[in-house]
Amino acid sequence: MAHVVVYLQRTTRGPHPGSLVALCLARDVANARGASVLTLCLGDAGGFDDRLIVEASRCGADQIVFLGPEGIQKLFRRLSPRHVFAPYTREAGSVLAQAGIGPMVGRWIGGPADNPNKLEPVIGTIAGTLPWHQAPLHIEPEYEADVTQVELEDWLVTAAEQAADLSTTAEQPPLIYLHAHGGPDADGGSETTLDAETKAALDSIGAHPVSADEYATYQEGTLVWLDASGEGLPLTLVERSPGLRVILLIGEREISGPLDPSWGLADFVLPGKWSEVIGRFGDTPWKSTFV
Repeated sequence: MAHVVVYLQRTTRGPHPGSLVALCLARDVANARGASVLTLCLGDAGGFDDRLIVEASRCGADQIVFLGPEGIQKLFRRLSPRHVFAPYTREAGSVLAQAGIGPMVGRWIGGPADNPNKLEPVIGTIAGTLPWHQAPLHIEPEYEADVTQVELEDWLVTAAEQAADLSTTAEQPPLIYLHAHGGPDADGGSETTLDAETKAALDSIGAHPVSADEYATYQEGTLVWLDASGEGLPLTLVERSPGLRVILLIGEREISGPLDPSWGLADFVLPGKWSEVIGRFGDTPWKSTFV
């Protein structure tokens, strides 16, 4: 059977959104071609990976494999997958490059593909939507023998330890926003005045403004980046805490042609009128992405 492979990238709040839309895309391709969806991840983070497994199962995985240091190279040599999908991130690009796969073609994914039979072999996905597949399934993962030899990042080691501590309680991370690369003025607003509808929408979800200097101090949270100028995201976001999720709002601009490389720094890139997009964040499906 042919295989569509998806790289499952971890974040402090479960799978990277780019991995989840990649899984949905892979499910569509597999359904159209009679293929199987294989999801892979590196290392073993114990109980922290429970959410990873649940969400990957829901989004269309047929098989979930946690690999050791050499596992990806061996797997690709054995399977010769028809497609490889991964988040459009530095981490995913590096992992695939080590296996001799790539380069990735960056694609913004706002829903099911018009024609799943005409997709590039290796795609880096930028999430422009929540997952559109929600199957009531739970896949039992597989673990390669050398999975514990993968050196986990410090934040992931800490997260795995906390997941094993049943007394640990999680709190709602803060919601913050930055408008047009400006910071708060003396009145608590932003240097470039937001329209009343957008400000009301942000207030309704409990978001508060920060400056470009301030967001770097947050260890956890969701940063809504309101890109009024079309400049994309600054490279300094590479250095942000792993716990700071970024949602880039690009306004009512058409997405066409080559993608802005900086979009790979975001967890989501969402087009549309700001107030309407932010208004949807109060719905239950979106609320779960903030915790």
